[in-house]
Amino acid sequence: MHRRIFAATLGIALLPATPGQAQAPVPPPTPLLPPAFAQPPTAQPLPPPPAPHVVPQLTDAQKGQLRAMLDDARANGIARQTADADTATAGTDDDNALVQAAMDYAKALHSGRLDPSDFLRDWGLRPAAYDPWPGFTAAVQQDKLAQWIAALPPPYTGYETLKAGLAAYRKIDAAGGWGTLASGPVLTLGATGDRVEALRKRLAVEDKEVSTQGPARYDTAMVEAVRRAQRRYGLEPTGTLNAGTTAALNVSAHERVRQIVANMERWRWLPQELPTHRIQVNIAAAVLTVFEADSPVLSMRAVTGRPGDETPMLQSEVHSVVLNPPWNVPTSIATKELWPKERAHPGYFRKHDFRVISTPDGGKRLQQRAGKQSALGRIKFDFDNPYGVYLHDTPTQGTFDRYSRLASHGCVRLAHPLALAKLVLKDSTDWTPEAIDATLAKGDTVRARLPERIAVYLLYWTAFGSADGKMSFRDDPYGWDSILASRIEARADRAPVLASGR
Repeated sequence: MHRRIFAATLGIALLPATPGQAQAPVPPPTPLLPPAFAQPPTAQPLPPPPAPHVVPQLTDAQKGQLRAMLDDARANGIARQTADADTATAGTDDDNALVQAAMDYAKALHSGRLDPSDFLRDWGLRPAAYDPWPGFTAAVQQDKLAQWIAALPPPYTGYETLKAGLAAYRKIDAAGGWGTLASGPVLTLGATGDRVEALRKRLAVEDKEVSTQGPARYDTAMVEAVRRAQRRYGLEPTGTLNAGTTAALNVSAHERVRQIVANMERWRWLPQELPTHRIQVNIAAAVLTVFEADSPVLSMRAVTGRPGDETPMLQSEVHSVVLNPPWNVPTSIATKELWPKERAHPGYFRKHDFRVISTPDGGKRLQQRAGKQSALGRIKFDFDNPYGVYLHDTPTQGTFDRYSRLASHGCVRLAHPLALAKLVLKDSTDWTPEAIDATLAKGDTVRARLPERIAVYLLYWTAFGSADGKMSFRDDPYGWDSILASRIEARADRAPVLASGR
C-alpha cells in the first residue's frame, strides 16, 4: 500500500526557511416552547430496532485472517484481553464471536477508541464516523479480506514509524527500561565519575553508537552522543548534560510507550486522504510546514500556545490574508492583562496604540491599531474555527530563536509570514509579490482573498520516528499525551474480551 510521507511537519528534518476536522461549532440551545405548548408530547411508537447484522459465511482461511488481524492488535497499540484458545472454533456461534471481536477491533484501528465524551474541547480534530460492516461483508463475499484488513490503519508513513517504535520501546520496557540519572552540576567535556558512567549506560539504550564499555569520562564521543539525544528530544544541542536534558532522559521507557500509543491514536483522527496542498502546524514542536503535491515546500519556526492558553487541534481552510491587520483584543486578554496595565501605568494604551471602543451593550472593548506595535504584526491568515485562533506575524522576533517556543495566547505566530503570504497568493492575479509589498508599505488594512482555499491542520505530535528507526520525542506541554493514554486505558478496561482463537 502506498504510504504517504508525513514527517516534515513533525520537526524531524525541516527545510531551510526562506526569507521573505475542525470541531463543529456548538449548536445554539433549542428555544423553550411557550407555556401553551409546554405539554408532554403525545406518545409515539418507537422506531423498530435496527436489523441485526447477518454474519457472512466464512471460509477457514478467512477465519484465520481475522484471528491474525486480532493478534496484531497489540502491535498497533490497541490493548485487548485474550480469551481461551478454544473460544473461536468452527460453528455459527463461534463465528459470531470472532466476527464481533474483529468488528470492534477494526473500528478501533481505523477511527480510534474514544467516545465523543472523552474528547477535550481543544481536541477539535475528530475522526469521521466509521462502520466496518459494509466493507467487511463485501470483502468476505469478494474474497478480498486481506486487502480490507490492510486498509484499516492510517495510511501514513508517520503511523508506521510509530508502530515500529512501539515495538522497540516495549522491548526496552520489558527488559527493565533504564536507570534514573542523578541530578547535579552540569556535566561538560572532561568530567569524570559515576554520573558520567551512568549517563553512558543510559544513552546506549537508545543510541547504538554508544558503547556501554567506554571510560567513565565525558569525552568528545560523549559530547556528540548527548547532542544526538538532545536533537531527538527537541532540546538545544549543547552537548552538555544540563537539567533539561537530564529530565528528558529520565522519562521512563514505560511513559515513552504510553506517549507513542497516544500519538498513534491521533493519527486515526485524520482523514484517510489529506489534501495534497495544505498547511500543517505541529503545536508541540512549534513548526509550520507547507505541502504542495504532497511534498514539503516551505518550513519555518512558529510560536504556539503556552500551557493554560493551549493552541487547539483542528482542521480548517485558510480563506484570506489580512495585510496590516488591527488586533481586536479578546475580552479575556484585555481583562487579565491590558486593563490592569493601563490602571497601573496610565497612558499605556496610548503608548501602545490601543483604543477603547464602545460596544452596543454599553461595554467597552480594546483594539490595537495596525502598525509596528500591533501584536499581529503586518500579516494575519484567517480560517474559520470556533476557537478564534489564526496564524499571524509578530513584532517580537526573539522568541523564534528559542528551542522552546510555547509562548502565545493560543494563536500561531510565524517566523516568516511574508514568505507564506506570497506562497498562498501566488496564483492570484491581483496579489502579486509586488502588490503585497506595496500594500504593506502603505499601511492600509486590506483583506486579500485566496484564489482557492488551502487546508490547514493544527496537530499535536510529541513522538515520531524516522526511516532509519530512530524515535524522537517532544515534551508533552499540555499534558494531552497523559490524558489521552489514560482515557484509552480506561476504555480498554471496560471493553469486552476479544477472542483471538489462538
